[in-house]
Amino acid sequence: MDSEAEKILTLVAERAQLAEGIEGVRSILLIMYRFPSLKNKKVAQKTEIAIPTIAAVRGELVKAGIIEKKNFLGEKGRKWVKERLSLRFDYDPLPGSFDNAIEEIPEEFSILNNIKEIIQNRPDPEFALDQSHADFSTIVKRTLFLLKKGDIEGRRIIFLGDDDNISLAVGLTRLAKEITVLDIDKRVLDYIKQKAAEYSFQNFNIVRHDLRKPCPKEIVNRYDVVVMDPPYTVQGLRLFLKRASQVLKSSINVKGKTYSTIGKKCLLSFGNKPPIEMQKIQSSILDHGFIIKQMIPDFNRYKGGSIIGQFSHLFYLNSVIYPQSKYNLSFSSRPIYTSEVNREIIPPFLPVGFHFVGEMRFESQNQVMDNEKIRRIFMDSLISSDLTILDIFNHNYTPYGYSIIAILETSHAALHTWPEHGYISIDIFICDEFEKGLNALRLIKNKFKPKESEFFYMERGKGELIEYKSIEL
Repeated sequence: MDSEAEKILTLVAERAQLAEGIEGVRSILLIMYRFPSLKNKKVAQKTEIAIPTIAAVRGELVKAGIIEKKNFLGEKGRKWVKERLSLRFDYDPLPGSFDNAIEEIPEEFSILNNIKEIIQNRPDPEFALDQSHADFSTIVKRTLFLLKKGDIEGRRIIFLGDDDNISLAVGLTRLAKEITVLDIDKRVLDYIKQKAAEYSFQNFNIVRHDLRKPCPKEIVNRYDVVVMDPPYTVQGLRLFLKRASQVLKSSINVKGKTYSTIGKKCLLSFGNKPPIEMQKIQSSILDHGFIIKQMIPDFNRYKGGSIIGQFSHLFYLNSVIYPQSKYNLSFSSRPIYTSEVNREIIPPFLPVGFHFVGEMRFESQNQVMDNEKIRRIFMDSLISSDLTILDIFNHNYTPYGYSIIAILETSHAALHTWPEHGYISIDIFICDEFEKGLNALRLIKNKFKPKESEFFYMERGKGELIEYKSIEL
């Protein structure tokens, strides 16, 4: 879907008061394109949108000049969705209910047979990273599942980890608008990159990254579909769900107004757990802003994979909100892989939070006399670091000097100036991700440009003596 089409459909959803938003409008157009003769009742069944709302959306699509009449696309509408939404199939590409036991690839998708050769030489699984290769039939089934759902045509898709090489199967369809593969394993990325080049895939991106660290900004709020097979631990699942909610498109700006975007997709593969842990897993899915639209037991089969009994379930998730997750502690030093958790390397006391302190010195007193500028830099640095401000307190001293204290959702931040000494002190305490505090300090330093500076952090509430550690920004 191009950016202009996104804006148009966003306004259609608002005017029709469609709770499902832009993705709801797209699903209606997808069904109308694939099943042109369906009445509102059947469209409602397939999209799970109420009949009166379907009628309202169709009316707004007519007003927007996308379709000719409320009950069918017409040539104008067919051309619009084909060009602007990049839809190819004007019929159901996989008729009937999806059969998770597909053994023969439909003739139309015979190109997927190439996957059999591609995966023969993929790197051996790294068990320390909970890798366990999905077999050929599973790779094909996941790809066909996405095709059936309309989640490849014209979509921006990101794979959070892909030692299975599912991204290459999706790439073979040549239907996606963009594919990004993010993985911690350089061997996996090098192999996928090599194969993508051999098949001349376009808009195919490779990103090496450890998801225990914050996502690169260029991939945040960008994608329509996430595909992931996370580490086989509750901790690993929570982390991957959090990152999935961040990279999926959650907002769009139209004519200066920001609209929330819901209904983006996440294809999650995860093995079976005992009932209590499955409850935690499902609660975590909800906590991170997703709902379960469909779950197919034992959908995925793996070579080896004894830890999950060689099978895992397929969860088809929809984004609902961009959550303020309660699982916001840094994962940079916490175990997420099975081998780590089994070794019980989690320290007996995780830190309550991180305390950052710093000093900045300036050549000229004038550099610390503009209190309004100082307030603005301080506030912008906190907000840009995704630290939620609940309240602000300011005080201007006589004859000069200034203090500002921000009460944060996760503790506090403070800045104090001594212009007579050309000096500013910084104090930030957060029960949140370490990287957020680090980024706030980095922004403050870069904007103030002090002659000299020094910064430290400590882990608070860890049950041991405080140790100050120097920070190099």
